[in-house]
Amino acid sequence: MRRIDREVVSREWMTEVLEKGEWMELALAGKDGWPYIVPLNYGFGDDFIVIHCAKEGKKIDLLKENNKVAFNVTVDAEIVRNEEDPTKFSMKYKSVSGRGIAEFIEDNNEKRAALELMMEHYRGPKGPITEEKLSVTAVVKIRITEITGKVNRYPKPE
Repeated sequence: MRRIDREVVSREWMTEVLEKGEWMELALAGKDGWPYIVPLNYGFGDDFIVIHCAKEGKKIDLLKENNKVAFNVTVDAEIVRNEEDPTKFSMKYKSVSGRGIAEFIEDNNEKRAALELMMEHYRGPKGPITEEKLSVTAVVKIRITEITGKVNRYPKPE
């Protein structure tokens, strides 16, 4: 990261940002190399993120072509305005970004646990999740290989 003064390495702080986040932006790329970014609901553990989607579609196709992904969660974002000097316009935010390897979860018990983790993140109901619903839902586990936090115009944690 170029701006070391904004980098946050505290796992506790990054966990707080992930807990507060309402959505994650996931970046994918297929064999042609063109990026594709999509906002998603998510759940997370110590070293992984889980997402879900339909079993068919662009995300699925791209993940099958290339399972390397990047992600970002931003919270507490606001524009910092300066009407006299455009060079003083800025953003105030807390964010967590990273990379990972995406793997499809096929086992229904593991799928159910991942979906329950997502619902826990959103404080929603954890069940029932029927076998029928599991059969039409793709669940993806992203094993985090790299993660960093970044803060701008908020106090940097110790």
